[in-house]
Amino acid sequence: MRMRADMNDVNLHYFLRPDHQDAARIWAATSSMVLPDVEFHERRGWLFNQIEDLHERGANTIVAIDAVNGRLRGFVTVHPVTKQLHNLVVAPEALGSGLAKLLLTEARDIAPARIAVDVVRHNARALRFFEREGFRRIGEGSDALTGDGTVKLEWRA
Repeated sequence: MRMRADMNDVNLHYFLRPDHQDAARIWAATSSMVLPDVEFHERRGWLFNQIEDLHERGANTIVAIDAVNGRLRGFVTVHPVTKQLHNLVVAPEALGSGLAKLLLTEARDIAPARIAVDVVRHNARALRFFEREGFRRIGEGSDALTGDGTVKLEWRA
């Protein structure tokens, strides 16, 4: 099922503990599409810990819930002080729907002047998305979970 992402199709709210399981499910499914050799389903606990740690340090996570069936379709985590976008995840069935752009708009509301993000270098789809949305490459790094190389991107208003 392909969904169109607009305010009539999804409800946005701040991340709640009941969202954990669905967030981990879509994170693992989407991440496995980019790095199929990594067992993301076995690493879902890492995501729980990361989000809780980020929230304790002041980050915000916005989730998109399908207005028809109530399922989580995506989420974005951004820190309003550090301006770092930590997660922008869209369920596989919602890829290409415009949901990522809607979630990025929410992130820009939280950090309106600047956002930095690290994208795994193998994630061509995400790199194209961020560059299309005005992000510029500013460096390289390494992913803490997988050790893969990343591309550092930054957007400025």
